[in-house]
Amino acid sequence: MLIYTYDNTLEGLLCCIFDAYTRNEQPDNIACEQGLQYQLEQVLHPVVTVEEHWSRVRKGIHKKMGRLAWQKICACYCASTTDKEMLIYRYLRQGFSRGRVALDDISHPDILPIEELYRSVGMEQQRMIMFVRFAKVATTKSPYSEPAHSKLSTIPVPSSDPKSNSGEIYYATINPKHNVLPLVMDHFAARFNIQAFIIYDEVHQIAGISESGQWMLSQVEDAQPPEVSLDNEEYQDLWKAFYDAICIPERINEKRRQQFMPKRLWKHLPEMHPSRDAKT
Repeated sequence: MLIYTYDNTLEGLLCCIFDAYTRNEQPDNIACEQGLQYQLEQVLHPVVTVEEHWSRVRKGIHKKMGRLAWQKICACYCASTTDKEMLIYRYLRQGFSRGRVALDDISHPDILPIEELYRSVGMEQQRMIMFVRFAKVATTKSPYSEPAHSKLSTIPVPSSDPKSNSGEIYYATINPKHNVLPLVMDHFAARFNIQAFIIYDEVHQIAGISESGQWMLSQVEDAQPPEVSLDNEEYQDLWKAFYDAICIPERINEKRRQQFMPKRLWKHLPEMHPSRDAKT
């Protein structure tokens, strides 16, 4: 059994595709080199990430399959499925051999899984855009001073920028099924281009840090939510008031609501928690 191992990056996966064609091999599996459990019958081929190799594969995808195919590959790579590498590999083999016509054959066993995975990742991406709830981080001094760093645990804090909105930092926690934080950061960075904010994915332990429209990703393990501002409860009450205002009690459909708003997301949605008046 031939196993290709790579460095768990999209560029590394594209280098696996490059090696498979240049070596005239068809790997039985493509796996991340970290955490791989080696078995006696396996033959490992460690793939080195080389810019010239992955850039050639990317150009080939655009030329033979089109921009939409590249978009689907980027999205599917963010999926949290264990077989995504082989699904992408088989999808690309069909595209390289048959061209764009292969992508319309959605019933093909090498095309259909990518279409379904792309739809699943896209739905999760839209959920994260709709259900991110920011809270203002409490700071006694400038949020870019040393005390603010300790409040944000090990997450890097944006540096001071005179263009930012009063030096405030906003923080949100998400728990997506797929690793879609890289796919949604462009949206929030463009929407809040003068506001410093942090979005932490507690499932995949990745933080997206944005300031002045520029953003970066940082791997953070077991980050603790920062202390929020005292007026945060007022904003939570506004979310609850808005949610109650648009609700039509006679048309409540719990099954339908959980379809569009899965229960796993509720713990980070203030509108789904009891109000302060209800607690008292």
